[in-house]
Amino acid sequence: MSTISLTFSELQVDPGKGKTMLAIFNGQLDETNIEGEAQKFYQMLEIEKPKNCVFDFTGLVYLNSKSIGYIADWQGKVAGGGGKLIIFGVQKNIFDILDVVGLTKIIDLVEHVDEAKEAL
Repeated sequence: MSTISLTFSELQVDPGKGKTMLAIFNGQLDETNIEGEAQKFYQMLEIEKPKNCVFDFTGLVYLNSKSIGYIADWQGKVAGGGGKLIIFGVQKNIFDILDVVGLTKIIDLVEHVDEAKEAL
């Protein structure tokens, strides 16, 4: 069983940009844990009702195809509410996967959290 840690906190941004939640991923997202982590994310959306979400992938070392599907769904939910989902700190192997499946065309990927704040 792979391990993943997913934690949430509110990201301080310009109030005009709306409530923004930071999701920090550490470890591996795969078939052994994605369902549980996905439910945590959906619960956060329901409870916190953020306009935007920023993902910190600095500590994410692996993700499987099912995880990619969830990321696409999360992006759709955030965009459907008029917000943006931005990812920063993507390692090369993760970037390559996101690029091949086309997520880099619909989700902004940046280097650092400050760039993510600016891109909102």
